[in-house]
Amino acid sequence: MRNNKYVKVLQLGMQNEMEYRANYWLQMAGFMLPIMTQIFLWLAVFGSSGQARVVDYSLPEMLVYVVMAGVTGKLIATGFEYEIATDIKEGGLAKFMVQPVHYFAYRFCRFIGGKVIQSAVVLLAAAILLLCLSLEGQISFELSYILLYILALPGALVLNFVVYYALSGIAFWMTESAGLFYTVSLVIYVASGTVFPLTIFGDALARLFSLLPFSYTVFFPVNALTGKLTVLEAAEGIGVQWIWIAVLAAVSRWVWQAGIKRFVSVGG
Repeated sequence: MRNNKYVKVLQLGMQNEMEYRANYWLQMAGFMLPIMTQIFLWLAVFGSSGQARVVDYSLPEMLVYVVMAGVTGKLIATGFEYEIATDIKEGGLAKFMVQPVHYFAYRFCRFIGGKVIQSAVVLLAAAILLLCLSLEGQISFELSYILLYILALPGALVLNFVVYYALSGIAFWMTESAGLFYTVSLVIYVASGTVFPLTIFGDALARLFSLLPFSYTVFFPVNALTGKLTVLEAAEGIGVQWIWIAVLAAVSRWVWQAGIKRFVSVGG
C-alpha cells in the first residue's frame, strides 16, 4: 500500500501544502478575519433590530453559521483548476497521457492530500473560536448536530471537487480561462451560502439555489450543525449530495473526453 502510486500522490499533496510554511500560516490567519468581521456584523444587526430572529436565524444559530460557513468554505476550497488550465495550455497534460496514471485520480488524491493538514488546523481554529463564543454564553451545541455535520462534510468536499474538475475542462476551448474561473468562483461562493445564509435572498431565490448543487457544499452541512434540519432531512440532503456527485462526475467525464480530442502538445 505504501508503494501505491496514488498514495504517493496523496503524500505529495500533503507535502506541497506545507512547502511554504510562512505563506500557509498567513493564509490561515487571513481566513479568520472575514469570520470575525461577520461575527461583529451580526452581533450589531441583532442588537440594533431588537428581534429574536433575523432571516429565520436566532443569534446563536447565526453565529454558528457564520463561523462554520467560513470554515467549511475553506475546507472544500479548490484552486487546482488553475493548475489544470496550465497543464492544458502548456502541454503538461501530455505526460499523464503516456504514463499509467489516471488524471482524475491523480488530481483527486493530490486534492485530498492537501486537505489533510489544512483540515486539522482549520477545524482546531474553529473549535477554539466556537468554544470562546460558548463560554461567553452566545452559543451551545448538541452532539447529534455535530455528527450530522461530520457526515455531510465528505459529500461537500467531493461535490466541490467534481464541480471544479468539470469546470476546468473549459480550458480545452479557452486559451486563457483564469478570468472565467475567477468569475464562476465568485458566483459559487455566494450560491453556496458561504457569504450569507441563502434565506437572506428571499424564498424564491432560496428555492432556486436549493435546486443547484452549490448549496449542498456549504449551506446544507452548516444548517445541519445549527440544528435547522431533522435527521431525515439531513439524510435526504446527503443522498442529494451523492446524486449530484454522480451527475457531475459523468459531466466531467464527457467534457474531458471531448476536450482531449482537441488537445495538442507541441515541443519537448
